[in-house]
This record gives sequence, C-alpha cells and structure tokens, in this order.
Amino acid sequence: MDLALAAAAVALNVSTLISFDQRAPLDAPGWWLAVLHSAPIAVRRRLPTAAFATSAAAGLAFLALGYPMVILGVTALLMVYTLAAERPPRVSVTGLAVACVGMVVALVVAESDMGASTIAGNVVVLGAMWLIGDSTRRRRQQAEAERVALARQAVAEERISIARELHDVVAHSMSVVGVQAGLARIAIDDDPRQAKESLAIIEKAGRQAMDEMRRLLHVLRDGSENSATLAPAPGLAHVDELVSHTALAGTRVDLVEQGRRRVLAPGLDLTAFRVLQEALTNVRRHAPGMQARVAIDYQDDELVLRIDNDVVDGSLRSDNGHGLTGMQERVELYHGALEYGLHPDGVFRIVARLPYEPGDQ
Repeated sequence: MDLALAAAAVALNVSTLISFDQRAPLDAPGWWLAVLHSAPIAVRRRLPTAAFATSAAAGLAFLALGYPMVILGVTALLMVYTLAAERPPRVSVTGLAVACVGMVVALVVAESDMGASTIAGNVVVLGAMWLIGDSTRRRRQQAEAERVALARQAVAEERISIARELHDVVAHSMSVVGVQAGLARIAIDDDPRQAKESLAIIEKAGRQAMDEMRRLLHVLRDGSENSATLAPAPGLAHVDELVSHTALAGTRVDLVEQGRRRVLAPGLDLTAFRVLQEALTNVRRHAPGMQARVAIDYQDDELVLRIDNDVVDGSLRSDNGHGLTGMQERVELYHGALEYGLHPDGVFRIVARLPYEPGDQ
C-alpha cells in the first residue's frame, strides 16, 4: 500500500513539474530532489523518523535552491501526519517544528513572493495534520491497552478456573489418602499385605497431591479461590462422552487413539480432557456444522493431542472467548507446548504436547 502511495506521489510530482510554468527548465538536481522528497513514503510506517528526515531534507533543499513549492504540499502533510501517528510527541513535535521553521527559512532565503498570511496558513495546516496524527496514535494506544487488559483478565479468569479444578484433584487425592489410611490401620495386625497395599496407594496419592499443590500455588500467585466439590475431575476416560455430546450439538467428531493407553496423573489427565473439550467447543463456535477429527497419541515420552476441523469459507476462528489462551495456560502449566493455525491442507489444526508425569504407566 505505501509503495503504491509513494509511486503515485512521485508520479504526481513529475507531472506537476512538467506542466508547471517555470522561468527556467528544471535541472537534474531538481528532478532528483523531487523524487527523493516523496520516495520515503514507501517506508513511512516501518521507518517513520528516517522517512520524515529524508523527505524533509529533500523538500527543504528543493525550496532553498529556488525550485517551485507546488510539489511539496501533499507529501509534507502526509509525512508530518505519519510521524505524529507513529512516534511519541517528543519526536513528532520536533519534526513539526523542523518542517515549519525550515519551510519559512527556505522561502525567505529563496525570496519567495508568498505573503505572510499564506506562509502562516501553511504552518497552520501542518499543525492540523500533526494533531490528527497524534490523535490517531493516542486512539491506537488506548485500543492496545484495552486489548492487553482484556487478555490479562482472560488469563486471570482461566487461572482461577484451573485452580478450582486443581483444588478438586488435590481434594480427591487427599480423600483417597484418608480412606486408605483407615484401611491400613484396621488391617495392619490381621492382614499386613492389605496394609502394605494401602500404604503404597497412600504414598502415590500423597506424591500426586504434592505435585498438584505446587501447581496450584503457581497458578494462584495473584490470588486464590476455593471449591467445595470433592468429586474427581474428568479425564481422557470420559472422551467418548465428550465426543457424543459434541455430536448432539451438531458437530461430527472422528476419534482415533494411537499407542498404548496410559494411566495418567489426575492433573495431567484433566488438562488433556480440557484441551480437547475447549478445542471442540471452538469448532462448534467458529465452524458450526463442520467435521472435526481428534487424534490421541500415546507416544513414548509424551501425550500428543491433535484436533483438526474444516474451515468455514472466508473465516478463521477469532477465539473471542480466549479459548486458545486458556489451552495455552493449561498446557504450559504441565511443561507442554501448544501449536495452532491454518494447516496447508486447508484445516485449522491444534496440537498439544504434554510430557508424561513421573509415575504415569
């Protein structure tokens, strides 16, 4: 876009100079300066300060050498606007001052026949363009601040949700510890073997609870909330129910499992289930009626979840509900990785990689 705009500005300069009635024909330096004045438009948003400086220097030199001012208007206004829109006031005000003072000095040196009111009018127009550009910059900053605030709020809400579920996992583990401790106490004299099995279960459940407690503390570094639910959270054992529920909502799901199914730690099992749940929810929300394909791959060192879905023509999932942000939080909590995006074969693909926990079988 900027490249085309720069080409149009250069062409306008050339055509204007050709048609402008001059006392003497324009020489080579004049043509080069006319081109150099507008060419930086091509990089005005990538290098706004350098583009402005180059354009201003060429334009002022063009005026100082006595060439007609007629070509400078549009480019000068655009460059002042761009500098104000892309750079903070301490930079853009300096640029505006340079443009205004330089223009006045160049006109005086060149003994221009412009009146003071005309020169003042040009300065006012330059100032107006700066105000418009600065207003654009402030609106953009405000929009970005609101976007960041919404993203942080979404992350905070997701952390609270994760914390509630981890609380449930820990509570369930501790209830197991309590039950098995009671069995061990009863059986320790009459059935030592049963007591040993109960103690082994207590040991495993206690370690898992400690692991989940560490994650819970990590999640709640900004606050905490409790949940009174003590029932075990869902896991991959419930994936068939999830697929059936999704199908009832109008989205057909093809499920494939690969590798040897493992018994996962409760927190990891919950995370895998929630990733699949959120991914299928996104399919229903952003690609209603499209088919989804879910692959659960139990590899040697990690669990790999892949969710593919056909894309509705002309649209990609925008994830306004921050579902992908939530999945990212969950996966990273278990030292995993999440990748998502449009695949070359035309489907939207989500891939979650979750390393196994010590003790997963």
